[in-house]
Amino acid sequence: MIVSDGVYKRIPQIWLVMGIIFLLLGLAAGPNIEHFYAYPVLGAVCIARSLQIYQFRRNLGRRNRMTVLTETQKINRD
Repeated sequence: MIVSDGVYKRIPQIWLVMGIIFLLLGLAAGPNIEHFYAYPVLGAVCIARSLQIYQFRRNLGRRNRMTVLTETQKINRD
């Protein structure tokens, strides 16, 4: 499945927003609902996944930006 570039670049933000929504839903509903502890856990997992994707892409980008110096520097010794 091909995902457009705009969506692909924003996947970490999508995970982050999902995590925040889960945390807010858990806090808003309170401990009166069934499976209350699942909401904060899912929120933390989504936020952690967001950070993981961001770090992987950041490290990959660093490796791709490395350049090899092919020219030699000339020193004028007059």
